[in-house]
Amino acid sequence: MAIDGETAPPVGRRAALAGLVGAAAATMAMAVVHTLASSVPFPPLVIAQSLVRAAPGGFATFFVDRLGHWAIRLAVAGAAGAFLLSGAVVGLAIPWLERRIRTRAAFLAGPVAFVPVWAASVILYPPAPGSVGRGMFAAASLPELAIGGFVAGWAHRRLAGEPTVVAGPRAPREQPGVDLSRRYLLRSLWWGTAAMLLGVSPLGQLIHRRPDPGTKLLSVPVGPPPTSRPTAGDAAFARIPGLVPDVTPLADFYVVDEEIIDPDIDPATWRLSVGGLTARPLSLTYDGLQRLPLVERFQTLECISNPTGGHLISNGRWVGVPLPAILERAGVRPGALEVVFRCAGAYSESLSIQQAMDETTLVAIGLNGHVLPRAHGFPARILSVGTYGIKNPKWLESIEVVDRPYQGFWERRGWSKTAVVNTMSRIDTPKSGAQIGGPVQVGGIAFAGSRGISKVEVSLDRGVTWQPADLRSALSPYTWRLWRFPFTGRPAGTTLVLVRAYDGTGAVQTYVPRPPHPSGATGYDAISVVGATGGP
Repeated sequence: MAIDGETAPPVGRRAALAGLVGAAAATMAMAVVHTLASSVPFPPLVIAQSLVRAAPGGFATFFVDRLGHWAIRLAVAGAAGAFLLSGAVVGLAIPWLERRIRTRAAFLAGPVAFVPVWAASVILYPPAPGSVGRGMFAAASLPELAIGGFVAGWAHRRLAGEPTVVAGPRAPREQPGVDLSRRYLLRSLWWGTAAMLLGVSPLGQLIHRRPDPGTKLLSVPVGPPPTSRPTAGDAAFARIPGLVPDVTPLADFYVVDEEIIDPDIDPATWRLSVGGLTARPLSLTYDGLQRLPLVERFQTLECISNPTGGHLISNGRWVGVPLPAILERAGVRPGALEVVFRCAGAYSESLSIQQAMDETTLVAIGLNGHVLPRAHGFPARILSVGTYGIKNPKWLESIEVVDRPYQGFWERRGWSKTAVVNTMSRIDTPKSGAQIGGPVQVGGIAFAGSRGISKVEVSLDRGVTWQPADLRSALSPYTWRLWRFPFTGRPAGTTLVLVRAYDGTGAVQTYVPRPPHPSGATGYDAISVVGATGGP
């Protein structure tokens, strides 16, 4: 049929468009159900989580290296787009199904076409604490996809040529389905986007989710953490604008993990199992873990994907149970090689038996005087010294002693097994490009894991000469050190400021720039400052 030279859309195009309309409707239904019942996950997020966990090592590393942790956000956006486009793909089957289903039951063509989308969502579903099981998810998502299928079938019949009456300057006239196609496309994209924003928003969590445990103070008997003796020069660091505080506030503490939605774990039902190569396997409750001897200490934690000069590093006051105390209760048998930690979701990691039995390795339950926040691993996480964050897994559920090497989540994706922290230093103030018209304090942090920092130097002539910086006392042997350097002159033109640090053994950090993969970034941080015009 044609009016004013226009023709109805081809069969394939209108079927795909009808499927897109149905997918938008299904997505909105899923978003509403997830908002009202947060334990029923939003399928596009489920798909994104499965893709992140299943991504091959080289593939995951490629995107993390180039996009940092925007890669996870893009995975969510990609999964959302793929979910909508899957509707367009299955919509192509609607005309075929309509021809093969009895006339009175032709309305079932849309729902039947959407069955593969429903099946894929169920297969990819990764059950997690706080979420329904696979069977319940299948039952909950089936009517949502059925709604999308019915809407897709209705849209297909409309686009096939059912006329609509439109008022105009002349007498009302009929327009064929071709005029609806543009309108349906725009509406499906609008509704699909709105549904995605609702589904990934925290609205449902704000309505239903338990409050973050990290808002509560930790009420357990533990003495104050041992600290280094302060020096007379430490007070000067408090007067440097732009310098990070010695202890990172919880709100500013960096967060990086492979979980798109942090597990919401009920401490009343949580259990920490300890087994494997042990004489007396254990199952500890949250209250039982809190009753074990606790220690408190300051420690810096850095992400292995932190670039040179990056901010994926923080310093906190941690409370936890020494891991050896737990392993000794379980009775480690001869032949133990590594200790494997498995967490809510699909994350796992390991430490050598020597490091696991070191008194410095903790099962942490508190941070900065608060219960361990959900984003940092509530109810418990591993905290080992001298290693990057990948060796400090969150949302701990089991500890297994094994007699063989184990490959953890990121190690299987090509990252370092030992993940020992490289010596690093960073310039926090002034910012690169700042205009300097007089004396100013250059300052930042330096960190070398359990090796400590013995010296920091600054260069104002592109590394030809180096001058010592002042160091603030470290809060513990496992924390960063703040440093400052008085810039007393006014630079002529542009000056490149470099910084380098020496660890506790006297070894200087390497100047060779390397990306974070596979063993952490190396190289010197640098800023440019410009001499300000005018002034005294």
